[in-house]
Amino acid sequence: MKQLFIFILFLPLLGCGNIIKNKQTSADFNCPRVFFSSDDRVYIDNSISFDDIAIKAEFNNYAINKKCQQQDNLALIPLDILIVANPISNLEESFISLPVYIALLDNNDEVLETQYFSVSGLVNKNTETNKFIESDVTDRLQIITQELETTQLVIGFMLDNGKKDLLD
Repeated sequence: MKQLFIFILFLPLLGCGNIIKNKQTSADFNCPRVFFSSDDRVYIDNSISFDDIAIKAEFNNYAINKKCQQQDNLALIPLDILIVANPISNLEESFISLPVYIALLDNNDEVLETQYFSVSGLVNKNTETNKFIESDVTDRLQIITQELETTQLVIGFMLDNGKKDLLD
């Protein structure tokens, strides 16, 4: 019985040793410059002509409100974005989901990595007219990468060729 009691007494000390060993070091990381893609700055929904477009969204702004961090060999970049969604025709529902990419570039403008996100939000409704109105969609995109040479981020909407042709 004494041996069991001693074992139970030392068990927490063994567990704490593992926690201390796995502690990660964290340091500030120089946040990269952020740009919006000139080709992919505007998003339209799944339309085949200008008459069908239900919503048009456009990147408006960004902010890095928390410090960029480096933990071991990973960079953590918290990027807040603002998208303005403008309903062109009456929507069926207020929920929208917008496909976004972020390209990570080095000093030589070489693409190191591309990450993909889905930004979701609600389009506001005017209570008097019961119609959808222009709305802000905000989200924090947490970029986690091993590419420590990243100096620039390029943000854009993922568009297929049909959408690109309509916007040109």
